[in-house]
Amino acid sequence: MLHPPRGYLTLAWLGLVANGLAIPLTLAGILLEDTWRTAHIAVGASAVLPTAVVGIVASVALLKWRAWGQILAIVALSMSLATAVPYGIVRLALLSEGRGVTAVLAGLLWAATVAALVYWCRPCIRRYLI
Repeated sequence: MLHPPRGYLTLAWLGLVANGLAIPLTLAGILLEDTWRTAHIAVGASAVLPTAVVGIVASVALLKWRAWGQILAIVALSMSLATAVPYGIVRLALLSEGRGVTAVLAGLLWAATVAALVYWCRPCIRRYLI
């Protein structure tokens, strides 16, 4: 029996927890921040919530050792980057308050997402799941 690639279970569980937390955190962001409430509603409903749902399904599939979970993980991470990068850039350009913290957090989020995307794109994951 093959052992799972290093970090497989950790990242699958981390994805499940992070995507599960994305839903209430999106709602909290909409309700608590008055500055961009309309933008947060639009981005949350059209991008963050669908990305979180796809990520939850991908994480559950990966934990159940389904090969299609890898593809869904790649799709969810790509959706996350497609949402987070433009949102972060626009927020950095238009809001001056908290710009340093926003830049650091956005950079860390982007780097972590790219690292997870590279991990799930590795061929050894596919070979293991087949």
